[in-house]
Amino acid sequence: MDERLLRFFVAVYEEKNLTRAAEKCFVSQPNISNGLKQLEVVIGKELFIRNKRGVEIKEDAHYLYPIAKRILGELNAIPEMFKDENFKPKIIIGIADSLPQYFKNDFFKKATQVLGAVEWDVRPIGHECDINLLIREWKFEEHLFLPLIKEDYVLCIPENHPLAQKNLIEIKDLSGEPFIHCPPCEAHQQSLSILNNSGLKWNSVANCQSKNEVLTLLMSGLGITFLPELFVKDWEGFKVKKHDGPTNFREIGLSYAPKSLENSKISELIDCFSKDKNIF
Repeated sequence: MDERLLRFFVAVYEEKNLTRAAEKCFVSQPNISNGLKQLEVVIGKELFIRNKRGVEIKEDAHYLYPIAKRILGELNAIPEMFKDENFKPKIIIGIADSLPQYFKNDFFKKATQVLGAVEWDVRPIGHECDINLLIREWKFEEHLFLPLIKEDYVLCIPENHPLAQKNLIEIKDLSGEPFIHCPPCEAHQQSLSILNNSGLKWNSVANCQSKNEVLTLLMSGLGITFLPELFVKDWEGFKVKKHDGPTNFREIGLSYAPKSLENSKISELIDCFSKDKNIF
């Protein structure tokens, strides 16, 4: 819709006279009349009844007026908004569940140091986000991925469990032990395969859809499990034990569509994190 049509409408509504509205908008009266006709065609409603004294305002015009004033006010504010020293560019960021809290803290601290004032719109990970902070395996197929940290999965055993007293846990020690399973977790799937190939079996006591739930049950003493090393940092109620099985790991980083780099702040952030591999 042409912005001018809304300006003509507002002028006629406020002046209740086509001639005065034309003077207010610095146009001729025929321009005002034609503009109103165009607007009425666009919205499919008659807004004014013309008479010798001016115009009579119809109900639909009363409804449209506050909407038009708000739209015009926002349009008028745009130039000043970008002149304002307090204007903050916006970045929509999706954050995956089960990321280490300290890492998320560090990310926003370092991002702020690099970018300065930014308005963050924080959401669950999704295509609509400018960037996503997540595990490599969760990135969208068409997105690029910049790894930021790598962390190993560690064996976690409740502190009151007999195995917590051993210095080195052998894979065969895990056979039949109560295990807190996270089906979406690749490390858990690999561990299951190792045991099954060895002729051993898990004794699953719980299935969780997120690592946060796994951690809760671990701290409650329900069973043993594998969790990312940095994710369990500073939590209590269990012990991290060495084991003789293969070590799994995960990479956490930024996932983003190529078009997101059109945002200069995102381009600046990706460029900085790409050059400094030791920033985290």
